[in-house]
Amino acid sequence: MSVTETLMNEHQLILNYIALMERATNHPDTAILLANSHHFIDFIHQFADNFHHAKEEDSLFRYLGVAGVLTHCNPIPQMLNEHSQARNFVQTMEDALLKNDVTGLVTAMQQYARLLKEHIFKEDNILYPMAERGLSDSAKTALLNEYADTEQRLNSAEIWQRYQHLYTELADSFS
Repeated sequence: MSVTETLMNEHQLILNYIALMERATNHPDTAILLANSHHFIDFIHQFADNFHHAKEEDSLFRYLGVAGVLTHCNPIPQMLNEHSQARNFVQTMEDALLKNDVTGLVTAMQQYARLLKEHIFKEDNILYPMAERGLSDSAKTALLNEYADTEQRLNSAEIWQRYQHLYTELADSFS
């Protein structure tokens, strides 16, 4: 049983948004960027931070913090630091958007995208394999139950539908 498959699937949607956000930062019509940037920010807050991190930070990281689970090294402080950096970039995006500061907005979006691509690579290729190897079957079962509770509480189906639909709309705006 995999305790990281769901998180990796969520990463794929996040990476799709990041690629679209990067395309948006290169769009020749800055009015379209300014008009749609709040959608990227909303996605980051609601899907990446509230939904995805609810499972990652509140559940997975707690299980990985148990003595003996991570035997090689503990990358969790670095992952949490990068989550914090990402939140700071999002705050910079929000501030720039409020000021209609296209240059500041684009810079923050590009910084966020660069950080998240590297961060997701580390999680998918280093942290998550460590979790799969280090967690006991009983811990994996408990963790999967916590994920299910979180997904039910946060209405997973609605969140996925909402942000997949929004992605399609945004992709049309920046094609």
